[in-house]
Amino acid sequence: MRTLSYRHTGVFDRFRFGAAYYPEHWSEEERQSDPERMREAGIDLVRLGEFAWDLLEPEEGVFDFHFFDREIERLQRAGIDVIFCTPTAAPPRWLTRKHPEFLRLNAAGAFMQHGSRQHVCTTNAGFREYSRRITAQIAEHFKAHPAVIAFQTDNEIHCHFDYCYCPACQQEFRSYLQKKYGSIDRLNRAWGTAFWAQSYRDFSEIELPKDQAPTWPNPGAMLELRRFHAAMAARYQHEQVEILRAANPRWIIFHNGLMGVVDYRGAFGRDLDLIGFDCYPGFVFDAARRPVRHAFTLDRARAIDGNFIVPEHQSSFGGQNGYVHATPEPGELRQQTFRSIAHGADSLLYFRWRSCRFGAEEYWGGILDHDNLPRRRFYEVAGIARELQALAPYLQRSEVRTEVGIAAADADAEAVHAIYPMGLPSPDAVAEELHRAFHLRHYAVGLVHPEDDLAPLKLYFLPHWELVSPAAAANLRGFVEAGGTLVIGARSGSRTADNQIIAEPRPGILTALAGVTVEEYGKLIAGDPHSLQTVELNEQPVRAEHFYEVLIPEGAETVACWNSRYLAGKPAVTVNRLGRGRVHYVGSYLTGPLLEALIPLLSAAAGLEPVLPGLPEGLEVIERRSACGRLFFGLNNTESTLDADQLPGRTLVGPEDGRLAPYGVRITVLPA
Repeated sequence: MRTLSYRHTGVFDRFRFGAAYYPEHWSEEERQSDPERMREAGIDLVRLGEFAWDLLEPEEGVFDFHFFDREIERLQRAGIDVIFCTPTAAPPRWLTRKHPEFLRLNAAGAFMQHGSRQHVCTTNAGFREYSRRITAQIAEHFKAHPAVIAFQTDNEIHCHFDYCYCPACQQEFRSYLQKKYGSIDRLNRAWGTAFWAQSYRDFSEIELPKDQAPTWPNPGAMLELRRFHAAMAARYQHEQVEILRAANPRWIIFHNGLMGVVDYRGAFGRDLDLIGFDCYPGFVFDAARRPVRHAFTLDRARAIDGNFIVPEHQSSFGGQNGYVHATPEPGELRQQTFRSIAHGADSLLYFRWRSCRFGAEEYWGGILDHDNLPRRRFYEVAGIARELQALAPYLQRSEVRTEVGIAAADADAEAVHAIYPMGLPSPDAVAEELHRAFHLRHYAVGLVHPEDDLAPLKLYFLPHWELVSPAAAANLRGFVEAGGTLVIGARSGSRTADNQIIAEPRPGILTALAGVTVEEYGKLIAGDPHSLQTVELNEQPVRAEHFYEVLIPEGAETVACWNSRYLAGKPAVTVNRLGRGRVHYVGSYLTGPLLEALIPLLSAAAGLEPVLPGLPEGLEVIERRSACGRLFFGLNNTESTLDADQLPGRTLVGPEDGRLAPYGVRITVLPA
C-alpha cells in the first residue's frame, strides 16, 4: 500500500471533464443524441453503471453486458471515455429475496429492506461473495476495452448507514476484538470495564455497543466500534480493488463520497489511486457563507491524499423529499467549478447529465432538465469546457500552494470527540473556523494531517486533538526544530489510544514540545458572571470561548494571562522556543475573539504573507504550481464588482482588465 499525502498531484493524463450518466433511465430514442450533445458541452468522460446490478445480472448467475456495450460503443465513437462502477451499493431484488440474512440491522433492531440503496450489510461474508462475483464479471468483460479507463468502487460507502448490528457484524466484531487484543484481560484493561461492572470473561460475551441503551456507553468500546466498521469497509472495498487490479493494472481506481466512519487515510484510501469527493456546495443554504464553506470542504478532501477527482459536482437545483438546494444563479456554477479546480480537483464530473423523471432523486437536477432541452446550465458547462482547454497544460501535476496548515483528516481524532463531546466544538468545526479566518485574509491555508509532510508550511495548528499519535508528535517536533511555528489548542494530547484519559499531566505526549503542563481546566459558560471569560493579550482583555486551562510554564514563556476572577494573572497562552522554531500553546479554544486577536501575533511569528499583496476583501485567490508555471485563480465572492488586476501574468480565463462582476472568475499564469 502507498503513502498518502496532501502533496500528491494526481494520476490522470490530463484534466478530464464530464458527467454522471445513467442511460438505463432513458429510452433508445432519448439516448441516441446524448454522445453528440455531450461533445457539444465539452464532455470527454462519463461515469456509468453504479446502480445497474439488476441490469448486469438480471437473474442469479446470468450476466448481460449488451446494453452497456452498445452505450459505451456509442460514447467511444464520440471520443468519450468511461468510468465504470462496481454496482454493489444497490443489490437486486432476487438477491435480497433469496438472502434476507444479508440485510442490515439498525440499533433499534429493525432490518432494512429492498426499495432504497445500501440496504445490505457489506460485512456479511455471503454478500461479499456476490460482490466479488459481479466485480469479477465486470472486470473480465471490460479488461481490454480502450474506452474504460477507470473504475469507481461501490458508491458513497456509509452515506446513509454506518453502524450495522446484524448477526454477521456481531460475530465479526468479536473476532476483530480477539485478534486485536489477544486476551480478554487486555481488553478489560483497555476499555476500563471495572466501571459499571462491565468486565467480560470471554469475547463471546461482548455485544456491539449502542448509544443510550439505556445510557452512556463505554468510550473505549465505542471507539473500537468505529474502528471496526471502518476496517470492514476497507476489507469490503479491498476485495473489489484486488479483482480490478488483477484484470487491468492500468485502470485508475477511486471511491466517491467522503462519509463518516470510514478511515480514508487508512487502508481504505491507500488501496486507491486517488480520492473521489462528491461536491455539493448547495448543502450550505446560506449563500453568503457558501463560498468559504465550499473552499473548506475541498481543502479537507485534499488533506487526505492531495489532488482528487470530483465524481459528482452539483450542477443544478437538487435534493430529495426532505430538502432541496438552491439553483445556482447564472455564473455561479462556473465559479463553483473553478473553485473546485483551484483547490485541487484534477478531474470533474457533474451530477448528472440529465434530470431523472422517477425515483428517489427525481428532483436532483442535472445539466439537462427533465424535458431534455438544453438551457443556460448546458451552455454554461460548454463555456467552462472551452475555458479549461487553456488551463489544461498548467493544471497537470500541479500542487495547491499551502503555507498555513490545520490538522485534519484523522478518523480517530474526530471519533474520540464525537463519542464524548461535552458540548464542545469538534476538531473539524474548529479547523473550519481557523480555515475561514486565514482564507478570508488571503493566506495560503490548507488542511494537513500531522503525520504528513510539514516542510512547506510556515504555520501549523493542532486544534484540540485529544488523541495524538507518537508518529504525529515526533513529526511536529521535527517541523518546529526546522523553523516552523506550531500552535496547540487546549485539551490536545489528553487521551490514550484506547480512549482513556491519560495518567500524566496534560498535554501528555506534547508536554516537552509545548514546554508547559496544565494545572487546572474547566468549561467556560457564556453569560455566566462566575465563569472565566477573558484573557489579557497585548494589554487588552480578549474574550475566550468554551474552555479554560491554567498553564505552568516548564521552559515556555508566558504570552498572555487570564484576567478574570480567581485565576487573574495565571498563564493562558505560552510560547516555547525549540530549535529554529517555536510552539504556542493556547489554553482555550482557537475560536472567536481570541482567535482573531492571536492571528496577527502568530502570522508575524511565522513570517506569513498573503498569496498576493493588496487584495480586496471578498476576492478569493488560490495558487496552483507546476513545472509549467504558476496559476492564480481569482473569484469574486461579493455582490459588487471587484478589481482582480493584482493577479500576475497572462490572463487565461476571464477579463483582461481584471474587473470581476459578482460570481466572476479570472485565472492568470506566470510561466515557469
